[in-house]
Amino acid sequence: MAGHGALPVRVHSVAEAYLYLQVTPCGRCGKGPLHAEGDLTRRGERAGAYELPVLCQACGAAETMGFGIEPPPTRESGASNIINATHERSTAIDLLGWLTLFRSILDASEKAADKATARALAWEAAQCLDEALKFFDADNEMPRPDAFFSDASRQRYREHPQHFARSKWMERRLKLPNATVRTMAAPHRKWWQFWK
Repeated sequence: MAGHGALPVRVHSVAEAYLYLQVTPCGRCGKGPLHAEGDLTRRGERAGAYELPVLCQACGAAETMGFGIEPPPTRESGASNIINATHERSTAIDLLGWLTLFRSILDASEKAADKATARALAWEAAQCLDEALKFFDADNEMPRPDAFFSDASRQRYREHPQHFARSKWMERRLKLPNATVRTMAAPHRKWWQFWK
């Protein structure tokens, strides 16, 4: 995952900024997860510059994370559950992060008692898997060398390359909903409300 520091984390949407918190370790203790302690607010006059106060659930460290959201969110896109409307891959969350998010959100979908909530979560999980698949070339079974942003992610790949085979994840993606078949009955909740 992209690191902590003075530079803003570049994301494609408000939803991706909140997902980033789920897979980013604390800058102080290296654990987490990080939890939003307020709202994502505009920072200064620059379009797309936002900040979010966060708190580490493990050690209690508080910090303010900066995000650069491109394209800058509108009122409509800020309330949307769409993670990335572009064809660009994430520079904030790496392949391992997207696969981790996919598994955890899909697990929450399978445990949801309400069918509409389960559908909405399954669609969120499908989007995370779509983001993961952007790290593969169409003609290559294994991810590109730059698909992992941290030493820990690269080590995990070296130890278990079979878990990162493109065909495995493509097969899983075929079983999930597409945005074109998402029903209007699905609740229009912000995804991070499911994590509280």
